Amino acid sequence: MTWASLIHVVVSGLATGSIYALMALALVIIYNATRTLNFAQGEMLMVSTFIGWTAQRALGWPLAVCVVVAVVAAALMGWAIERLLIRRAVSATHWDVLIITLGLSLAGLLWTHDEFPFPSFFGTRPVALGPVRVAPVSLGIIGGSLALMTALAALFRWTRLGRAMRAVAQNQRAARLMGISVERVYATSWVLAAVVGAVAGVLVAPVVFLSSKMGLIVINGFTAAVVGGFGSMPGAVAGGMLLGVIENLAPLYLPSGIRYSVPFLVLIAILVVRPGGLLGRVERRKV
Repeated sequence: MTWASLIHVVVSGLATGSIYALMALALVIIYNATRTLNFAQGEMLMVSTFIGWTAQRALGWPLAVCVVVAVVAAALMGWAIERLLIRRAVSATHWDVLIITLGLSLAGLLWTHDEFPFPSFFGTRPVALGPVRVAPVSLGIIGGSLALMTALAALFRWTRLGRAMRAVAQNQRAARLMGISVERVYATSWVLAAVVGAVAGVLVAPVVFLSSKMGLIVINGFTAAVVGGFGSMPGAVAGGMLLGVIENLAPLYLPSGIRYSVPFLVLIAILVVRPGGLLGRVERRKV
Protein backbone atom coordinates (compact mmCIF):
# COMPACT_ATOMS: atom_id res chain seq x y z
CA MET A 1 0.00 0.00 0.00
CA THR A 2 1.28 3.46 -0.90
CA TRP A 3 1.51 6.21 1.70
CA ALA A 4 -1.14 8.21 -0.24
CA SER A 5 -3.61 5.35 0.16
CA LEU A 6 -2.66 5.05 3.82
CA ILE A 7 -3.40 8.75 4.41
CA HIS A 8 -6.77 8.30 2.70
CA VAL A 9 -7.63 5.44 5.07
CA VAL A 10 -6.48 7.41 8.12
CA VAL A 11 -8.59 10.43 7.11
CA SER A 12 -11.60 8.15 6.66
CA GLY A 13 -10.84 6.70 10.10
CA LEU A 14 -10.73 10.18 11.62
CA ALA A 15 -14.14 10.90 10.07
CA THR A 16 -15.54 7.71 11.56
CA GLY A 17 -13.85 8.50 14.85
CA SER A 18 -15.38 11.98 14.87
CA ILE A 19 -18.86 10.45 14.90
CA TYR A 20 -17.85 8.03 17.65
CA ALA A 21 -16.42 10.98 19.60
CA LEU A 22 -19.67 12.95 19.31
CA MET A 23 -21.67 9.98 20.55
CA ALA A 24 -19.21 9.47 23.39
CA LEU A 25 -19.51 13.17 24.32
CA ALA A 26 -23.30 12.92 24.37
CA LEU A 27 -23.11 9.93 26.74
CA VAL A 28 -20.54 11.63 28.97
CA ILE A 29 -22.52 14.89 29.20
CA ILE A 30 -25.53 13.07 30.64
CA TYR A 31 -23.42 10.77 32.79
CA ASN A 32 -21.48 13.62 34.39
CA ALA A 33 -24.68 15.44 35.32
CA THR A 34 -26.92 12.55 36.35
CA ARG A 35 -24.62 9.52 36.77
CA THR A 36 -26.90 7.72 34.34
CA LEU A 37 -26.04 5.86 31.13
CA ASN A 38 -28.43 6.90 28.37
CA PHE A 39 -28.89 3.82 26.23
CA ALA A 40 -31.56 5.71 24.26
CA GLN A 41 -28.95 8.10 22.82
CA GLY A 42 -28.69 6.17 19.56
CA GLU A 43 -32.45 6.14 19.05
CA MET A 44 -32.65 9.87 19.84
CA LEU A 45 -30.06 10.39 17.09
CA MET A 46 -32.04 8.21 14.69
CA VAL A 47 -35.44 9.79 15.35
CA SER A 48 -34.19 13.38 15.11
CA THR A 49 -32.43 12.59 11.82
CA PHE A 50 -35.60 10.98 10.48
CA ILE A 51 -37.53 14.15 11.37
CA GLY A 52 -35.02 16.30 9.48
CA TRP A 53 -35.20 13.90 6.51
CA THR A 54 -39.01 14.07 6.53
CA ALA A 55 -38.89 17.87 6.43
CA GLN A 56 -36.61 17.69 3.40
CA ARG A 57 -38.38 14.83 1.60
CA ALA A 58 -42.04 15.61 2.27
CA LEU A 59 -41.98 19.40 2.57
CA GLY A 60 -39.14 20.16 0.18
CA TRP A 61 -37.35 22.44 2.63
CA PRO A 62 -33.67 23.35 2.05
CA LEU A 63 -31.15 21.02 3.64
CA ALA A 64 -29.84 23.71 6.01
CA VAL A 65 -33.38 24.29 7.33
CA CYS A 66 -33.89 20.55 7.74
CA VAL A 67 -30.73 20.32 9.83
CA VAL A 68 -32.12 23.05 12.10
CA VAL A 69 -35.40 21.13 12.29
CA ALA A 70 -33.54 17.96 13.33
CA VAL A 71 -31.56 19.82 16.00
CA VAL A 72 -34.67 21.56 17.41
CA ALA A 73 -36.59 18.27 17.39
CA ALA A 74 -33.73 16.59 19.25
CA ALA A 75 -33.63 19.36 21.85
CA LEU A 76 -37.38 19.09 22.46
CA MET A 77 -37.14 15.31 22.64
CA GLY A 78 -34.30 15.45 25.16
CA TRP A 79 -36.18 17.98 27.29
CA ALA A 80 -39.41 15.92 27.18
CA ILE A 81 -37.66 12.65 28.09
CA GLU A 82 -35.91 14.25 31.06
CA ARG A 83 -38.98 16.17 32.21
CA LEU A 84 -41.61 13.48 31.79
CA LEU A 85 -39.67 10.29 32.51
CA ILE A 86 -36.25 10.77 34.09
CA ARG A 87 -37.25 13.52 36.54
CA ARG A 88 -40.20 11.46 37.78
CA ALA A 89 -37.72 8.70 38.60
CA VAL A 90 -35.36 11.07 40.44
CA SER A 91 -35.74 9.11 43.68
CA ALA A 92 -35.15 5.80 41.93
CA THR A 93 -31.85 3.99 41.80
CA HIS A 94 -29.43 4.43 38.90
CA TRP A 95 -30.36 0.92 37.76
CA ASP A 96 -34.04 1.89 37.49
CA VAL A 97 -33.20 4.93 35.36
CA LEU A 98 -30.88 2.74 33.27
CA ILE A 99 -33.78 0.38 32.58
CA ILE A 100 -35.97 3.35 31.54
CA THR A 101 -33.41 4.50 28.96
CA LEU A 102 -33.00 0.93 27.76
CA GLY A 103 -36.77 0.75 27.23
CA LEU A 104 -36.63 3.96 25.20
CA SER A 105 -33.84 2.40 23.16
CA LEU A 106 -36.01 -0.62 22.31
CA ALA A 107 -38.94 1.66 21.47
CA GLY A 108 -36.80 3.31 18.79
CA LEU A 109 -36.61 0.02 16.91
CA LEU A 110 -40.32 0.33 16.08
CA TRP A 111 -39.40 2.80 13.30
CA THR A 112 -39.33 1.54 9.72
CA HIS A 113 -36.47 -0.82 8.86
CA ASP A 114 -36.08 0.55 5.34
CA GLU A 115 -32.95 2.44 4.34
CA PHE A 116 -33.16 5.91 2.81
CA PRO A 117 -30.50 8.10 1.19
CA PHE A 118 -29.85 11.30 3.11
CA PRO A 119 -28.62 14.40 1.24
CA SER A 120 -25.17 15.71 2.05
CA PHE A 121 -23.76 19.21 2.27
CA PHE A 122 -20.61 17.95 0.62
CA GLY A 123 -19.99 16.89 -2.96
CA THR A 124 -18.91 13.50 -4.22
CA ARG A 125 -15.88 14.61 -6.23
CA PRO A 126 -12.66 13.67 -4.35
CA VAL A 127 -10.51 16.51 -3.08
CA ALA A 128 -6.93 16.26 -4.36
CA LEU A 129 -4.25 17.22 -1.85
CA GLY A 130 -1.15 16.54 -3.89
CA PRO A 131 -1.09 12.80 -4.64
CA VAL A 132 -3.66 12.17 -1.91
CA ARG A 133 -7.36 12.02 -2.78
CA VAL A 134 -9.80 12.48 0.08
CA ALA A 135 -13.58 12.19 0.05
CA PRO A 136 -15.16 15.59 0.76
CA VAL A 137 -17.70 13.98 3.08
CA SER A 138 -14.83 12.80 5.31
CA LEU A 139 -13.39 16.31 5.51
CA GLY A 140 -16.88 17.68 6.15
CA ILE A 141 -17.54 15.26 9.00
CA ILE A 142 -14.18 16.04 10.60
CA GLY A 143 -14.64 19.79 10.21
CA GLY A 144 -18.23 19.80 11.47
CA SER A 145 -17.36 17.60 14.44
CA LEU A 146 -14.35 19.69 15.42
CA ALA A 147 -16.44 22.86 15.20
CA LEU A 148 -19.06 21.36 17.53
CA MET A 149 -16.38 20.07 19.92
CA THR A 150 -14.81 23.55 20.04
CA ALA A 151 -18.21 25.10 20.78
CA LEU A 152 -18.78 22.59 23.60
CA ALA A 153 -15.33 23.32 25.06
CA ALA A 154 -16.08 27.05 25.00
CA LEU A 155 -19.48 26.44 26.61
CA PHE A 156 -18.07 24.44 29.51
CA ARG A 157 -15.07 26.69 30.03
CA TRP A 158 -16.34 30.24 29.63
CA THR A 159 -20.09 30.33 30.28
CA ARG A 160 -22.02 30.38 33.52
CA LEU A 161 -24.07 27.40 32.41
CA GLY A 162 -20.95 25.42 31.64
CA ARG A 163 -19.45 26.19 35.04
CA ALA A 164 -22.70 25.11 36.68
CA MET A 165 -22.65 21.82 34.77
CA ARG A 166 -19.03 21.22 35.75
CA ALA A 167 -19.88 21.94 39.39
CA VAL A 168 -22.76 19.45 39.35
CA ALA A 169 -20.49 16.87 37.73
CA GLN A 170 -17.95 17.26 40.54
CA ASN A 171 -20.32 17.38 43.52
CA GLN A 172 -24.09 17.69 43.24
CA ARG A 173 -24.67 18.40 46.92
CA ALA A 174 -22.10 21.18 47.03
CA ALA A 175 -23.47 22.64 43.80
CA ARG A 176 -26.97 22.74 45.28
CA LEU A 177 -25.66 24.51 48.41
CA MET A 178 -24.06 27.11 46.15
CA GLY A 179 -27.47 27.93 44.68
CA ILE A 180 -27.16 25.97 41.44
CA SER A 181 -30.39 24.41 40.21
CA VAL A 182 -29.37 20.78 39.81
CA GLU A 183 -32.70 19.94 38.14
CA ARG A 184 -32.09 22.62 35.51
CA VAL A 185 -28.63 21.20 34.87
CA TYR A 186 -30.19 17.75 34.47
CA ALA A 187 -32.58 19.07 31.81
CA THR A 188 -29.84 21.05 30.07
CA SER A 189 -27.56 18.02 29.90
CA TRP A 190 -30.27 15.95 28.21
CA VAL A 191 -31.04 18.74 25.73
CA LEU A 192 -27.34 19.28 24.98
CA ALA A 193 -26.65 15.57 24.52
CA ALA A 194 -29.66 15.25 22.21
CA VAL A 195 -28.42 18.17 20.09
CA VAL A 196 -24.92 16.65 19.82
CA GLY A 197 -26.50 13.35 18.78
CA ALA A 198 -28.65 15.07 16.13
CA VAL A 199 -25.60 16.76 14.60
CA ALA A 200 -23.79 13.41 14.56
CA GLY A 201 -26.80 11.82 12.86
CA VAL A 202 -27.01 14.47 10.14
CA LEU A 203 -23.27 14.15 9.47
CA VAL A 204 -23.16 10.36 9.28
CA ALA A 205 -26.53 9.66 7.58
CA PRO A 206 -25.26 10.41 4.03
CA VAL A 207 -22.54 7.79 4.56
CA VAL A 208 -24.40 4.92 6.23
CA PHE A 209 -27.92 5.72 4.91
CA LEU A 210 -30.84 6.59 7.15
CA SER A 211 -32.37 3.60 8.90
CA SER A 212 -33.40 2.37 12.31
CA LYS A 213 -30.08 0.52 12.54
CA MET A 214 -28.01 3.71 12.61
CA GLY A 215 -28.84 4.12 16.30
CA LEU A 216 -26.57 1.16 17.00
CA ILE A 217 -23.64 3.53 16.56
CA VAL A 218 -24.12 4.33 20.25
CA ILE A 219 -22.34 1.02 21.01
CA ASN A 220 -19.12 2.29 19.48
CA GLY A 221 -19.71 5.66 21.12
CA PHE A 222 -19.91 3.94 24.50
CA THR A 223 -16.76 1.97 23.72
CA ALA A 224 -14.97 5.21 22.78
CA ALA A 225 -16.06 6.85 26.04
CA VAL A 226 -14.75 3.92 28.08
CA VAL A 227 -11.48 3.79 26.13
CA GLY A 228 -10.92 7.50 26.72
CA GLY A 229 -11.96 7.33 30.36
CA PHE A 230 -15.67 7.48 31.12
CA GLY A 231 -16.55 10.92 32.42
CA SER A 232 -13.67 12.66 30.66
CA MET A 233 -14.69 14.80 27.70
CA PRO A 234 -11.16 15.06 26.25
CA GLY A 235 -10.96 11.31 26.75
CA ALA A 236 -14.20 10.81 24.80
CA VAL A 237 -12.73 12.71 21.85
CA ALA A 238 -9.40 10.87 22.03
CA GLY A 239 -11.10 7.50 22.42
CA GLY A 240 -13.41 8.13 19.47
CA MET A 241 -10.63 9.25 17.14
CA LEU A 242 -8.37 6.35 18.14
CA LEU A 243 -11.16 3.83 17.71
CA GLY A 244 -12.12 5.15 14.28
CA VAL A 245 -8.57 5.09 12.92
CA ILE A 246 -7.81 1.60 14.26
CA GLU A 247 -11.13 0.27 12.96
CA ASN A 248 -10.32 1.52 9.44
CA LEU A 249 -6.72 0.34 9.50
CA ALA A 250 -7.49 -3.13 10.86
CA PRO A 251 -8.86 -4.67 7.61
CA LEU A 252 -5.60 -3.75 5.84
CA TYR A 253 -3.53 -5.95 8.12
CA LEU A 254 -6.07 -8.35 9.62
CA PRO A 255 -8.82 -10.58 8.16
CA SER A 256 -11.74 -8.46 6.94
CA GLY A 257 -14.18 -10.21 9.25
CA ILE A 258 -12.39 -8.92 12.32
CA ARG A 259 -13.30 -5.27 11.69
CA TYR A 260 -16.43 -5.40 13.84
CA SER A 261 -14.48 -6.98 16.70
CA VAL A 262 -11.81 -4.27 16.71
CA PRO A 263 -13.64 -1.84 19.07
CA PHE A 264 -13.99 -4.51 21.73
CA LEU A 265 -10.42 -5.75 21.31
CA VAL A 266 -9.16 -2.17 21.70
CA LEU A 267 -11.40 -1.72 24.75
CA ILE A 268 -10.00 -4.83 26.44
CA ALA A 269 -6.40 -3.89 25.63
CA ILE A 270 -6.77 -0.33 26.98
CA LEU A 271 -8.54 -1.42 30.17
CA VAL A 272 -5.88 -4.04 30.88
CA VAL A 273 -3.14 -1.41 30.66
CA ARG A 274 -5.10 1.57 32.07
CA PRO A 275 -8.28 0.54 33.93
CA GLY A 276 -9.40 4.18 34.07
CA GLY A 277 -9.07 4.71 30.32
CA LEU A 278 -6.62 6.87 28.40
CA LEU A 279 -7.45 10.15 30.16
CA GLY A 280 -9.69 8.94 32.98
CA ARG A 281 -9.02 8.31 36.62
CA VAL A 282 -9.93 5.36 38.77
CA GLU A 283 -12.20 6.59 41.56
CA ARG A 284 -11.47 5.22 45.01
CA ARG A 285 -14.32 5.25 47.46
CA LYS A 286 -14.00 4.99 51.19
CA VAL A 287 -16.19 2.33 52.73
